[in-house]
Amino acid sequence: MTIDLKFSRQRLWLIASVAAVAIAAIVFFVLWLNSRIATERESLAEAARVDVRQTLLRAPATEGMTLYLSASEARATVEFKGARYLATSGGLIALDAGGSIRRRYTTMDGLADNDLTAMAVFREKLFIGTSSAGLMSFDGEAFTSYRFEKPKATRVSALLSTPSELLTGTLDGGLFEYDGERFSRRLNSATGADFKQVTALLASDSRIYIGTQTGGLYVWREAQIDHLDKNLPSPRVTGLAALPDGDIAIATDFGVVAMDESNEIKPVSNQPNVTSLALSGGRLWAGLFSGGVIEINKGEERKVTLSDSQKEVVGLPPTAAATVYSDDAGLWALTREGAFVREERSIGPRFKAVTSGLAGDRALTAGHIMSLAFDEQGRLWVGYFDRGIDVLSVETGERLSHIEDDRVREINFIAADRSVYVATSRGLVIFSGSMTPAVMTREQNGLISDAVAHVLFTEGARGRSIVCATAGGVTEISGGRARSLTAFHGLASNHLYSAAASGSRVFLGSLAGLVELEGLRVVRSYKTSNSKLSHDWVTALVEDQGTIYVGTNGGGVDALMATGEWINFSDELGRFEVNQNAMHRDGERIYVGTTDRGLLVYNTRGRRWSQFSAGLPSQNVTAIASDESFIYIGTLNGLMRIEKRVIG
Repeated sequence: MTIDLKFSRQRLWLIASVAAVAIAAIVFFVLWLNSRIATERESLAEAARVDVRQTLLRAPATEGMTLYLSASEARATVEFKGARYLATSGGLIALDAGGSIRRRYTTMDGLADNDLTAMAVFREKLFIGTSSAGLMSFDGEAFTSYRFEKPKATRVSALLSTPSELLTGTLDGGLFEYDGERFSRRLNSATGADFKQVTALLASDSRIYIGTQTGGLYVWREAQIDHLDKNLPSPRVTGLAALPDGDIAIATDFGVVAMDESNEIKPVSNQPNVTSLALSGGRLWAGLFSGGVIEINKGEERKVTLSDSQKEVVGLPPTAAATVYSDDAGLWALTREGAFVREERSIGPRFKAVTSGLAGDRALTAGHIMSLAFDEQGRLWVGYFDRGIDVLSVETGERLSHIEDDRVREINFIAADRSVYVATSRGLVIFSGSMTPAVMTREQNGLISDAVAHVLFTEGARGRSIVCATAGGVTEISGGRARSLTAFHGLASNHLYSAAASGSRVFLGSLAGLVELEGLRVVRSYKTSNSKLSHDWVTALVEDQGTIYVGTNGGGVDALMATGEWINFSDELGRFEVNQNAMHRDGERIYVGTTDRGLLVYNTRGRRWSQFSAGLPSQNVTAIASDESFIYIGTLNGLMRIEKRVIG
């Protein structure tokens, strides 16, 4: 009996121990699970958290400043407080009842950016998307800026107003919601919402449709995301529209399809290069990249065409890409040549130009400036990223001529001597006094590459030479003879961006450091590994009194003294990106164009830096030139002339 009692006690102790371990394990598991849930919640909350810097915008002091913009490209239009507004490539345009320009708003009036992309009215405010400065709002009197800092987003591509919130689609940060007080990321944080580049938005019934640049279509319903991409003609969605039968029309760059409530896809049209969709008069319309507007109806397209005699008055530009939009005023066609409207009750496909002022008074053909240079006659040559060259009179601000063809289109750099030398992606184009171009290419003239990034004139033992920095190495042209160097001959990289000379030495900015040449021979390469160069990617160079100022893509600005000593300005300026060949000197100052800090100015006598940004067409400064009285600043979206006394 004593043995049985002892055995029972041991058994009870064993059972109690096992139970305690089990309870401890359960408690540990519950605590671990709660911790995991809390961590997941914190992670989701962190993913959904949005940091936005809100700023009331004010007009800067504009004395001594002149702005040159191309406002001809219309991107969006809305009615707001009884007036019609156009978002353009050159600011916000308010129209009067007759369609004439009543008021222009630019960075000189306080806008954060002139390059406007989208608009929507929400809670008695006009919200405006920009290409590089995030979101703005306008209450009829003042502008407010909303900068998305977490997650970082600057390129607003689509705006959609719903009864409860404003949806903001971006090309670099996904989708944001705004309820009038705060921003959130409810949709972009949902499971399956694996998208960042938003191109189109649509709300229909209880669903929200999100078109993307490379990921197809996302559909939000009942707090979950459906992803559709495999059955679309292309994963690049360019437009969305709700059809009268309840289907959703989806435009891509390879055709248009319709989707029903069960997400079944059926083809509608194989029309390629559609920019947008709009429903007007019960009919589906599409804008085209190639120009014009078509009506899409059950697989049959009818292109809107007009006789040549009508086109200038009531037609659309035949080759300008058109974006379609519909509202109570009718069907809009928004193009780089202005805005056009077709009344909904119209029987024929007749569009009427809303205002001739957009295209009629522009000094610039486009906005994205790559280079500026003065010729011997004092004319300012303006080179564009993809629209050739404008030649301007600086006295009158008039555009004297526009040059654009297959060779003169993608401009990298312009240098003026007795002739004007234009570095392009397709060779070196030379304009003599008669403006007749001559083209030097790899095949015909011995350039190491047709992709010429920079042109430099030097004087040496062999006389006058032209040094071409290209994507394939460097070519020196002297006495009609071309000689080249590549990485095989010691260049740090074949991909060159800029060149500068100091005495008999030539310096080349490359993708892998700064290269020093003497007599077309590599004598030294400066890298972050063997010098105080702040970044190996050298994008811009300028020489001043024997010192080579070096602009980099990420490290800011350095200086290489004639003694070989390096000066790094990062402690004073920080690290940033200098645009390709966006450095200039005028004898007293060094000017540096940055991607997001506007213009930096270095006083070489006082050895101090200053920053100039107020009123610039864009904070992305891409080109700089000067004459005796003015500094000309080319940007991602237009040109500004500033009196030197203002900079001083």
